[in-house]
Amino acid sequence: MLFRFDYICSVKKTFNNTGVCLPELHYMMDTSAKMRRVWAMVEGGAYFVISRPRQYGKTTTLHALHRMLNADEGYLPVLLNFQGVDGSALETDAAFAQMVAGQMGKQVFAVWV
Repeated sequence: MLFRFDYICSVKKTFNNTGVCLPELHYMMDTSAKMRRVWAMVEGGAYFVISRPRQYGKTTTLHALHRMLNADEGYLPVLLNFQGVDGSALETDAAFAQMVAGQMGKQVFAVWV
């Protein structure tokens, strides 16, 4: 996501309770310690689960991780969103795999273009 610097500097921060919080635009808690722990798990090849109730910053954390991985040349992160997926994609394993491959392919192709 790209923002014009002059726009960010002129915008007052707001409280956001829908979607991804961006530190440049929204008031939010300092998550740098949490993100260092997540980064250490990624670098160590560990699996982890983010499981919290609504409005705890799960999506914001994943988007922050995506930005961190994008900044590192050793990773090619792909964001997959299963919200609004057509029910036919869930009918068989093959249909689900095709839907996931399609989403991944679009993002990987966009990086190379």
